Amino acid sequence: MGLDLVSACVFCAGLVLGMDLPPRNGLGGEMGFSYATLARRFPVVGDGTDTSDVTPKFVLIGLGNARQPADGLGAGTPAFQWAFRVAFAPSHDEQFRGDIDSRVIATGTGRYENFALLGRIPIGPADSLELGINRRAESATDLVNLGGGDREFSEERSLSASRADLGLGWRHRWKGLEAAAAFRWTKPDGFNANARYSVNASGGLFGGDAEIRWRGGPWTVLLHGEAIGGSLTMRRSLYPFEVVREDSLSASFAAARLGVGYTWPCAELFLSARYDEQKLPFVSLAVLGEEAMALDRGLDATSLNKQVYTNLAFRYRFDSIIALRIGLGLAWGDETVSLLDSTGVEPARQIDVMRRGVFGGGLSSSLSQPELALFIGADFSIGAPPQ
Repeated sequence: MGLDLVSACVFCAGLVLGMDLPPRNGLGGEMGFSYATLARRFPVVGDGTDTSDVTPKFVLIGLGNARQPADGLGAGTPAFQWAFRVAFAPSHDEQFRGDIDSRVIATGTGRYENFALLGRIPIGPADSLELGINRRAESATDLVNLGGGDREFSEERSLSASRADLGLGWRHRWKGLEAAAAFRWTKPDGFNANARYSVNASGGLFGGDAEIRWRGGPWTVLLHGEAIGGSLTMRRSLYPFEVVREDSLSASFAAARLGVGYTWPCAELFLSARYDEQKLPFVSLAVLGEEAMALDRGLDATSLNKQVYTNLAFRYRFDSIIALRIGLGLAWGDETVSLLDSTGVEPARQIDVMRRGVFGGGLSSSLSQPELALFIGADFSIGAPPQ
């Protein structure tokens, strides 16, 4: 599996049943370290930018066993496999909006708790039954300054976001080619609350995905797509009057991935590009000052995020026991957040949020800077690899 388990993005698509670099035969383990960012930016008239980011630093460990199919069938996916990986990270939140009339500053700490479980059982020489479970979760507590002076504390805010995926699929292999299809169940959750309001969303979505993988000589080509949708239950409370509203609102995820790999005698390289679209009736990651002020006034926020991700995975085998692995992920995108007053007092409006990196000072210097994920680690065999 790729960088998705050590990405700061909780709701983006993941390789629940797929992979980039195939595992070696036999029992093995992996470990690694990662730095990642998720950043959101909104231009503010007269001041430059309202920007917010979350930055986790992961430690990852994993264990697994794999056996490749016989007779050259398939394109690298094992016929038999089990794998378990966990990635834990402390995270740091920062948000700054410096407009003198509507200043909002927030800072906080949190944690990521991610894990993935993958199993493949051979059904005859050319087929495998596949099961994948993937969960990514982030929670944080922020201290927020709403229009006050330097280092003035206005309120405390609790944020959490999680996405759990279950995939059950079937894979068939030919010489140098394989195809797979799977049923998907996805459960996104979001929570955003302070002393004035509480927004809580949860529910199960249904869909599927399909994958084609081809291998010819040293080359591998991958095409993968997924579509998942349904409704989430939204509970909104406004204090101190305990006004509770419960709605059923639509949510969806869709993604398409194209990947190309090349293998040398001692090294492997895999490059992929993915278009990712997420529609959610809440905002609970890297909340902007504009959104915080709107939620304080009782407005509802829905998000449509469209991003392009590019991932690079490189593995160099020193010998049959240990291999170095490096990963790099970059992402650019645009997000539309709709703000709606259910009472009809305020007109509906949209804010166009840029998904960009956190390096550099102002808005103009960050237009081309991507969200980032860096990974370095090692794969190693446990005991003698099977011949």
